[in-house]
Amino acid sequence: MAKRILCIEDDAGMRMSIRMMLEMVGYEMEEAKDGKAGVAQALKAPPDLIVCDIRMPILDGFQTLEELHKHESTAQIPFVFLTGEDPRTHLRKGMNLGASDFILKPIDVDDFIKAVQVRLEEAEKRKNESQRAIEELSESITRALPHELRTPMTGILGLTELLQSYDRMNPEEVKEIAKSLFDSAVRMNQTLEKFWIHTQCLLLPSDQAKLTASRQKGSRDAQEIAKRVAERLATSANRPADLVMSLSPISIAISERYLEHILQQLMDNAFKFSVPGTQVVLSTFCINGMGTISIKDQGRGMSEDQIKNIQMFMQFDRARHEQQGLGLGLMIAKRLTEMHGGNIQFGSTPSIGTSVTISFPLLTGKS
Repeated sequence: MAKRILCIEDDAGMRMSIRMMLEMVGYEMEEAKDGKAGVAQALKAPPDLIVCDIRMPILDGFQTLEELHKHESTAQIPFVFLTGEDPRTHLRKGMNLGASDFILKPIDVDDFIKAVQVRLEEAEKRKNESQRAIEELSESITRALPHELRTPMTGILGLTELLQSYDRMNPEEVKEIAKSLFDSAVRMNQTLEKFWIHTQCLLLPSDQAKLTASRQKGSRDAQEIAKRVAERLATSANRPADLVMSLSPISIAISERYLEHILQQLMDNAFKFSVPGTQVVLSTFCINGMGTISIKDQGRGMSEDQIKNIQMFMQFDRARHEQQGLGLGLMIAKRLTEMHGGNIQFGSTPSIGTSVTISFPLLTGKS
């Protein structure tokens, strides 16, 4: 069955030209003369791809894309902008809204057809990956969750059994058991939280509306979020004196909730895999138009092969480094960062330390 393309363009001549290009290579084209009509048409019969002019009456291209992303049936449709202006003028705003590509007018036929083909292929690939992700999620949870919950659950059961004889204990013993119970419950909660994040990593790419909303909402004071997470984990590790911070204001295109999850994983690893008395350094700054967060420790480090093979459920050298956790931290950080248009870089030397740098597009309107 031929792929269906919806063209939203107020210029009738341009619509005709685009129709000829698309039908020449076997696509079907539907059309709308403005954004409002385009949204109605897409909701009535969702196409495989949308080509949309930016400058239009009633609803411009950006407003059209925003409106489509409010609806589950149209939120994931590939969206290609047409513009007669320098695409760089609109690039950041368009990408933050979830645009797939920009095509410059006057349209080059070969470039246009190639762009349409690529975006359709990417959409099909995402659909297949989403299905595989759901299958992987089910398999991963079935395999790992019982094991990871067993240890804290065993502790809780054993401690509650001891408490049944509380009348023969002194207050300090009861207090110690209560603390151990609390620690086991915290660990169980952290395990479940990591599985929730794992779920988001697998399913978020297929939920374009949710991903776009996260980018648009952003973190306007990301340095404060980083500070809060770092101080909390330093205190939890009994290492507040080891935390060193150099923070410049940054506003980045990722929601506070997801940013906090990323920082939680990275800062937790920094304290977990370094020894008390060594520094953990947190920095925030802007460079090359990106908001950047850097975390450095003086811990065990990783080899080049280990960095290359950061995968779900991998725990490096677990026999030699008895640490609690699923080994998901670095992979979670990597996947969430890349989903939001950012990048993550690892630098590490065994027995010397690790540095992790994450960078995100700046929040629209922020410098």
